[in-house]
Amino acid sequence: MCPNSCVLSISGDETNPRIENNRCSRGIDFALKELGDPERTLTSTMRTLNGVLPLVSVRSDKPVKKAELQEIITQLDALTINAPIARGQVLMASVGINKVNIIATRSVAARGAEGV
Repeated sequence: MCPNSCVLSISGDETNPRIENNRCSRGIDFALKELGDPERTLTSTMRTLNGVLPLVSVRSDKPVKKAELQEIITQLDALTINAPIARGQVLMASVGINKVNIIATRSVAARGAEGV
Protein backbone atom coordinates (compact mmCIF):
# COMPACT_ATOMS: atom_id res chain seq x y z
CA MET A 1 0.00 0.00 0.00
CA CYS A 2 1.41 3.38 -0.96
CA PRO A 3 1.35 6.51 1.27
CA ASN A 4 -1.84 7.67 -0.49
CA SER A 5 -3.59 4.38 0.41
CA CYS A 6 -3.46 2.97 -3.11
CA VAL A 7 -3.27 -0.83 -3.13
CA LEU A 8 -0.46 -1.25 -5.62
CA SER A 9 0.06 -4.28 -7.83
CA ILE A 10 3.60 -5.07 -8.90
CA SER A 11 4.49 -7.60 -11.57
CA GLY A 12 7.46 -8.26 -13.83
CA ASP A 13 10.99 -8.69 -12.52
CA GLU A 14 13.48 -6.53 -10.62
CA THR A 15 14.95 -5.03 -13.78
CA ASN A 16 11.58 -4.26 -15.38
CA PRO A 17 8.84 -3.93 -12.74
CA ARG A 18 5.29 -3.11 -13.79
CA ILE A 19 3.38 -1.07 -11.23
CA GLU A 20 -0.40 -0.75 -11.43
CA ASN A 21 -3.30 0.73 -9.44
CA ASN A 22 -1.43 3.90 -8.53
CA ARG A 23 -3.44 7.12 -8.60
CA CYS A 24 -0.40 9.39 -8.98
CA SER A 25 3.33 9.30 -9.70
CA ARG A 26 4.05 9.16 -5.97
CA GLY A 27 2.80 5.56 -5.93
CA ILE A 28 5.27 4.57 -8.62
CA ASP A 29 8.14 6.28 -6.79
CA PHE A 30 7.12 4.59 -3.53
CA ALA A 31 6.92 1.13 -5.12
CA LEU A 32 10.31 1.46 -6.80
CA LYS A 33 11.88 2.61 -3.51
CA GLU A 34 10.27 -0.30 -1.65
CA LEU A 35 11.60 -2.78 -4.19
CA GLY A 36 15.15 -1.49 -4.13
CA ASP A 37 15.97 0.30 -0.88
CA PRO A 38 13.07 0.56 1.59
CA GLU A 39 13.14 3.18 4.34
CA ARG A 40 11.01 3.92 7.40
CA THR A 41 10.71 6.70 9.95
CA LEU A 42 12.02 5.22 13.18
CA THR A 43 9.83 5.65 16.25
CA SER A 44 10.85 4.33 19.65
CA THR A 45 11.49 5.32 23.26
CA MET A 46 14.60 6.02 25.32
CA ARG A 47 15.10 5.71 29.06
CA THR A 48 15.33 8.89 31.12
CA LEU A 49 17.34 9.61 34.24
CA ASN A 50 15.78 11.83 36.92
CA GLY A 51 12.74 12.48 34.73
CA VAL A 52 9.12 12.60 35.84
CA LEU A 53 8.58 9.90 33.22
CA PRO A 54 10.73 6.77 32.86
CA LEU A 55 10.77 7.00 29.06
CA VAL A 56 10.75 9.69 26.38
CA SER A 57 9.27 9.03 22.94
CA VAL A 58 11.61 9.65 20.01
CA ARG A 59 11.67 9.55 16.22
CA SER A 60 14.14 9.99 13.41
CA ASP A 61 14.09 13.35 11.63
CA LYS A 62 14.19 11.61 8.23
CA PRO A 63 13.74 8.03 6.98
CA VAL A 64 16.14 5.28 8.03
CA LYS A 65 17.13 2.40 5.79
CA LYS A 66 14.96 -0.55 6.82
CA ALA A 67 18.00 -2.84 7.00
CA GLU A 68 19.53 -0.75 9.81
CA LEU A 69 16.44 -0.09 11.96
CA GLN A 70 17.26 -2.83 14.48
CA GLU A 71 20.87 -1.68 14.84
CA ILE A 72 19.78 1.87 15.65
CA ILE A 73 17.11 0.65 18.09
CA THR A 74 19.82 -1.36 19.87
CA GLN A 75 21.86 1.86 20.18
CA LEU A 76 18.83 3.69 21.61
CA ASP A 77 18.24 0.90 24.14
CA ALA A 78 21.82 1.26 25.41
CA LEU A 79 21.43 4.96 26.29
CA THR A 80 19.77 6.83 29.15
CA ILE A 81 18.99 10.53 28.68
CA ASN A 82 19.20 13.04 31.56
CA ALA A 83 16.07 15.10 32.18
CA PRO A 84 14.94 17.75 31.52
CA ILE A 85 14.32 16.93 27.86
CA ALA A 86 12.69 19.39 25.47
CA ARG A 87 10.36 18.38 22.65
CA GLY A 88 12.40 18.53 19.42
CA GLN A 89 15.72 18.16 21.24
CA VAL A 90 18.30 16.12 19.33
CA LEU A 91 19.19 13.17 21.56
CA MET A 92 21.48 11.37 19.08
CA ALA A 93 23.06 13.11 16.08
CA SER A 94 24.12 11.77 12.69
CA VAL A 95 23.15 8.12 13.19
CA GLY A 96 23.35 5.43 10.52
CA ILE A 97 23.97 5.55 6.79
CA ASN A 98 21.47 8.36 6.23
CA LYS A 99 22.97 10.39 9.11
CA VAL A 100 19.61 10.87 10.82
CA ASN A 101 19.06 12.71 14.07
CA ILE A 102 17.00 11.09 16.82
CA ILE A 103 14.73 13.72 18.35
CA ALA A 104 12.41 13.81 21.36
CA THR A 105 8.73 13.95 20.45
CA ARG A 106 7.67 15.21 23.87
CA SER A 107 9.13 17.10 26.79
CA VAL A 108 10.07 15.39 30.04
CA ALA A 109 10.60 17.55 33.10
CA ALA A 110 13.23 16.72 35.69
CA ARG A 111 12.01 15.21 38.94
CA GLY A 112 11.86 17.86 41.63
CA ALA A 113 11.62 20.75 39.17
CA GLU A 114 9.30 23.54 40.25
CA GLY A 115 5.69 22.92 39.28
CA VAL A 116 6.16 19.17 38.97
